[in-house]
Amino acid sequence: MGLLSRVINKAKRVLSSGSTTPLWSVPNPKASDIYLVSYPKSGNTWMRYLMAYAIWPEIAEVDLVEMAAYVPSFGLKHDYDIMLDPNSPCNRLKHRIIKEHVPYNQLAGRYIKRAIYIARDGRDAMVSYWHFCNQRDGTAIPFNEFIELSARPEHSYGPWSAHVTGWMNAPLEAKLVLRYEDLLSDTASALKQALKFAEIEATEVAIAHAVERASFSSMRKLEKAKGFNLEMLKTVEFVRKGKSGSWQDTFGPGDLERFGRFHGGSIPELGYSW
Repeated sequence: MGLLSRVINKAKRVLSSGSTTPLWSVPNPKASDIYLVSYPKSGNTWMRYLMAYAIWPEIAEVDLVEMAAYVPSFGLKHDYDIMLDPNSPCNRLKHRIIKEHVPYNQLAGRYIKRAIYIARDGRDAMVSYWHFCNQRDGTAIPFNEFIELSARPEHSYGPWSAHVTGWMNAPLEAKLVLRYEDLLSDTASALKQALKFAEIEATEVAIAHAVERASFSSMRKLEKAKGFNLEMLKTVEFVRKGKSGSWQDTFGPGDLERFGRFHGGSIPELGYSW
């Protein structure tokens, strides 16, 4: 339980501000905002870097603290302050892009009108999330136990399939659903779709350069050379494998049935069937 007690359920997180009325954690929410959402370890940090490098090709390699000025992350104190600064690059876009893992719920529905959702095969996402949490917290929770713990909304982001289908079916004004697997196979095409959705023009050269700068090998080099400069990531290999189908190396007897029981099974319409 100690592992996931540190994982914030951002769907329920509020700022009290001396009031009993829940407030949205974004300091200055705008109807034009685009939320870049995924279940944890499903690719929205990768897309965050791809979009930032394509929109601002002149910026140097940035860590996650520096990234806040371009594509902030909903809920981090440093990012919160950046979002209040009208001179921050993110606030100069027609559609500010905000990274998040929040499940779609009634509170989210009050504020989120536009979203890019990155879906990933839940089995791969679960393995990556398990490695991430154990490294971050210095624990060794067995994978089969993590499958159940990570499905509890009070400790994490709830069941994987509920997260994915919640956003797929969310009644938003505008929505783009991308698969992580397609992002892997044709990164440039997925990036172009995201930029078009955000009404941002970028040259073919800028897109190609962004794909190279945010490639797995480049991100690994960035992490080793610079780190991501967040206290919670000091002991984490944040950029791990990024492959599709690697769940087969971790799932043991009964884990597939256990995953289906606690995380809701497959989503055939996205090609996730087993």
